[in-house]
Amino acid sequence: MGNSLSSSPSPEQNPQPEIPLRGDEAIITGIATEWPSRLIGPEELNKYALKFYPENPPWLQKLLMLNAKTGIETRAVIDLWDDPRWLRDQPPTAEEVDNAFREYGVELAKRAALKALRESNIDPSSITHMVSVTATNAGAPGYDQLVARDLGLPDTTERVLLSGVGCAGGCASLRLASALADAATHRKKEARILIVACELCSIQIRSELHAASQSPITRIGPVIFSDGAAALVVCNSLGMSDKMPKQFAIVDDKSVTTSGTQEEMSVKVSTYGFLATFSKKIPELAIGSMEAPLQSLLQTNGMSSASPTDFYWALHPGGRAIIEGVQAAFKLPEDSLSASYEIYKTRGNSSSVSILAVLEKVREKKLQTPNVVACSFGTGIRAEMALLRRLG
Repeated sequence: MGNSLSSSPSPEQNPQPEIPLRGDEAIITGIATEWPSRLIGPEELNKYALKFYPENPPWLQKLLMLNAKTGIETRAVIDLWDDPRWLRDQPPTAEEVDNAFREYGVELAKRAALKALRESNIDPSSITHMVSVTATNAGAPGYDQLVARDLGLPDTTERVLLSGVGCAGGCASLRLASALADAATHRKKEARILIVACELCSIQIRSELHAASQSPITRIGPVIFSDGAAALVVCNSLGMSDKMPKQFAIVDDKSVTTSGTQEEMSVKVSTYGFLATFSKKIPELAIGSMEAPLQSLLQTNGMSSASPTDFYWALHPGGRAIIEGVQAAFKLPEDSLSASYEIYKTRGNSSSVSILAVLEKVREKKLQTPNVVACSFGTGIRAEMALLRRLG
C-alpha cells in the first residue's frame, strides 16, 4: 500500500473533509434486508456433514477445522436441511437446485423489495428501472422477472440482471443504478430504480461437500456462505418527492479487474450445481486491488489529501482475513469497519447481498463522518468501489 493512503493525520492537523456534492447525485432512499428464519452455527454444519461422510477423511477434518476458526457465529439458511432431496446419498441435481432457488429465493427477494419500497414511500407501479444481481442462479427468464411480476412492477420497467460478478455484485448494482439515474437526468426523465440482490448459497453445500470428497482442493464455501436478500431504492432528483427519505448520495464509483486472477476466485457449473473456488491469495489480492480505485476516486472528487481514516468503511465481509487485512493496510480503527464485522459475525458471507446488508447497518450507526467508502470484491478478481455521503 502506498504511504499516501495509509497515513493518519490527527484531526487537529487536518480536519476531516466531507465528500463534495454536485447536487445531481443519485440518492439511496430505502434499504432493506430479508434473511431466512433458520440460523445455524458451526456445530450445525459439522452435524450436517457427518450425516453423509465419516469423520476420519483428511479433507473433512480440514474442513471442520476451518469451520471452527471462521469467527462466524450464525449464518442464515433456507429450511432445506430436512428436505428429503437434500438428504439422499447423492447431492440434489442442478435442476433441483435451480427449482429451490426459484421457490425460496424469489419469495425472499420480494419481501426485501417490499420493505425497501415501503421505506421509500414508493408504490411499485412507479418504479422505472430494476437492477438485480445473483451469483447462485442462472436460469432464464431471470429470477428478477419473477420478482417484478410478484411485486406488480410495470411491464415498461427497464430491467438489468447482473450475472457472473460474484460477491462484487452488490457494489456493481450501485454503480449501474447510479449510471441509469445519471442517464435519465441527462434526458430530463424521472428515475426510480429498484435494486434487488438474492443469494441462496446453502443450496450448493451438498455439491460443495461432494466435490471436496472427490478432490484434494479445499473448498471453504460450506463454512462461510449464507442465504439472504437485500433491496435498495435509488432515485435521481427528478424521481424524488418530499415524502421520500434521503439516506445516502452515490457520489462516484470505480471498478477495476486485477489481470491474471481469473482462476484465483471462480464459480463453475457442475452436475450438482455451482462450485466456488478460492485461492489462498485472495485476501492479499483483494486488499491490493483497492489502492488504484481509491486513489482515482479521491483525486477525481477533489479529496487527494484525504486519508482512509477520513471515511467510514462499508466493506464486503468476504472473510475475517480480508476485513482484518484492510484494517491493517489502511491503519483503520475497528470502529470504521464495525458494520462489516457485525454482518460477518452474525450472517457470514452472503455474496452480493453482504455489502448491501452492511450499508443497512451503516445507516443505523452514529458516525463521526458522513464520508463512506463501499467496497466489494468478486470473481476475476474484480474490485467495485463507491464513494457515498450519508445524508440522513
